[in-house]
Amino acid sequence: MALNKAKRKPVSVNPKILLLYGAPKVGKTTVLSKLNDCLVIDTESGSHMLEGYFHNVNSKEELLEFYREASDGHEYEVFALDTIDKLVEWTAKDVCKEMGVDDIADLPYGKGFGMVRERVMNNLRKLQSLCSKTIIVGHRKTATAVDNSTAVEPESLDLSGKLKNQLMAQSDAIGYMFRGEEDELMVSFQAGVALEAGSRCNHLKGKIFPFDWKKIYKKESK
Repeated sequence: MALNKAKRKPVSVNPKILLLYGAPKVGKTTVLSKLNDCLVIDTESGSHMLEGYFHNVNSKEELLEFYREASDGHEYEVFALDTIDKLVEWTAKDVCKEMGVDDIADLPYGKGFGMVRERVMNNLRKLQSLCSKTIIVGHRKTATAVDNSTAVEPESLDLSGKLKNQLMAQSDAIGYMFRGEEDELMVSFQAGVALEAGSRCNHLKGKIFPFDWKKIYKKESK
């Protein structure tokens, strides 16, 4: 069959994979609870005082059970993993137990970090296959060097090694959440020099604004 020249229109303008991160208690879980059709997968038991759609997960085994249940069907448009930090922690413990070491750094040539990275990304791919949109929530490093910056930088995401770079590269948009001068919750999609910290969504590139889901997920014409 001959190939015909046909220009495809964009399938979507909104992020299919959205990475949000910020300081603990900045308001990440609270805003997730206000997003329509979003199920928050709470790995840190931080949702007990909020109203919304939540599914508590306290171990890797419970997360795998959630995947099995969701594969049977669900009514949500968005799954939000809150937070990825626990998934990394559980995965690292599994690798250590499997390899018979106390710390993944004890494995030579960075093998442990590579195993954790591969398994975490496989978990995220599984999560993404179960819904239309995925939100990954992470924490900001507390180092002084990044405290005053509102730009999205790989160094400011509190994950180790190549995992944070790979996660950022896979995300369609990355938002850094912080509090403004009047304690207003803000989100920045303004990337620094790192290409993987940028946004594929034109309406979010380089923007900083008070947090508003309607500005992040624009209404799309059918």
